[in-house]
Amino acid sequence: MMTPLNGFIALGLYFIALLSLSHYRSRSATLSDYYIGSRNSTWWLITLGMISDSVSGVTYISVPGAVFTQQYSYLQVVLGYFCGYFAITAILLPLYYRRNLISIYSYLGERFGPAAQKTGSLFFIASRTFGSAARLYISVMILHQFLFSPFGFSPIFSFFAAMTLIVLYTYKGGIKTLVWTEAYQSIILLLAILLLVYLLWNQTADPLATILKPQIFFTDPMKPNFFLKQILGGMLITSSMNGLDQNIMQLNLSCKKLWDAQKNMITLAFVMVAVNFVFLALGSLSQEYYRAHALTTPAPDLTLSTLVFQYMGAFPSLIFIVGLSAATFSSAGTILPAIASSIEIDLLPEHLRNKIPVRGIHTLAAALIFFIIIGIYLSEAKSLIDIVLRCSGYTYGPLIGLYGIGIFTKIRLKQARIPWLALSAVAITAGLDWFSPVLLNEYRLGVELIAINALIFSGLALLLARETTIKTALNR
Repeated sequence: MMTPLNGFIALGLYFIALLSLSHYRSRSATLSDYYIGSRNSTWWLITLGMISDSVSGVTYISVPGAVFTQQYSYLQVVLGYFCGYFAITAILLPLYYRRNLISIYSYLGERFGPAAQKTGSLFFIASRTFGSAARLYISVMILHQFLFSPFGFSPIFSFFAAMTLIVLYTYKGGIKTLVWTEAYQSIILLLAILLLVYLLWNQTADPLATILKPQIFFTDPMKPNFFLKQILGGMLITSSMNGLDQNIMQLNLSCKKLWDAQKNMITLAFVMVAVNFVFLALGSLSQEYYRAHALTTPAPDLTLSTLVFQYMGAFPSLIFIVGLSAATFSSAGTILPAIASSIEIDLLPEHLRNKIPVRGIHTLAAALIFFIIIGIYLSEAKSLIDIVLRCSGYTYGPLIGLYGIGIFTKIRLKQARIPWLALSAVAITAGLDWFSPVLLNEYRLGVELIAINALIFSGLALLLARETTIKTALNR
């Protein structure tokens, strides 16, 4: 059985290696290195690093557990992710490289004006700070329960320690450092999940049949897991949460040229299907272990951690902890330079940009996420994953609509209206979400929220744009 001390030592060694790599890569880092790695990053290294950035600690915990109640329906969403990566490759990356952007929301400023740029940035910051805080909260609480709690530390100490470590390895080098630290954490993550699959494979009577048994496609259009809805939702989620997200695009924009960034996205599309399938296989093998040993099944999000810590011994427990740490700190680490860059470029007036150092904003962003985590902890919030996904549907919907109008039409919008249009779309979407069981015969909206939100924003924007066009014609 693993002792907390052993886990603490393993975690300490992991972070010593991470901080050492960060220090080595951040020597003589310039501001250009911080923002976009001086556009000198190796594309396949970014691909490797983006694996751990795309697989958060929540994915590490929740996807295997989802197999217990939803079989392989999540793979439908993953196939949507696959399509979304190709949409980013063909449409958004050429747009960003053609304009030589550092912040992707600068495009909105060029197309519609400063109000649109600030709206895009604020929606991104709001979504990512809360989403990152919620994901970090869930993962750190699990680490705290098994590692720090036995030593008498409070959860607040664990949250503070986590944010401090993230700031330490991202502060100076920014993107230049993250390209390498993310690759390191991806290697650790992949080794961890493959080792866990291997250990469970050897304890299963017919492992291949177990992995291939769960159902993938679900064809009832009235169910939340209807395959067309989940594929479309997955495509829109990836297109927005990757392609319209400063966090992910900042890594892509650090490539030497457009084709390198496109190779990164295409490769990542295939890799992420394989990685997510491994997580689902891990869940299927875990389910069979519970069944074969007649064990009581805990809540879905606790199935893997309970199995590892209570039934599989010290070595698998150490593997789980290190893998969870890699997934957690990788996805949380990349957000700080992205938020700092977006605030510096998109929100601050030009005369203040040189007076407020971007690395100071970096630290303030970390403090903001820390206090949101404390708020989540004190409120004892439940069902955070559902809240995070719905929050993303609300915040990224207007961005999809705004970018869609900007890229595919020549329509001009009055920039002063754009923030109000975005807020109106969010409010209408929230109302539909809240009343959907009443309006739709007990049907609850799910991954399609983001599409509904985008359509509402686009409809309102085009309606007002048409009204403006008609008035202009009459005045003439």
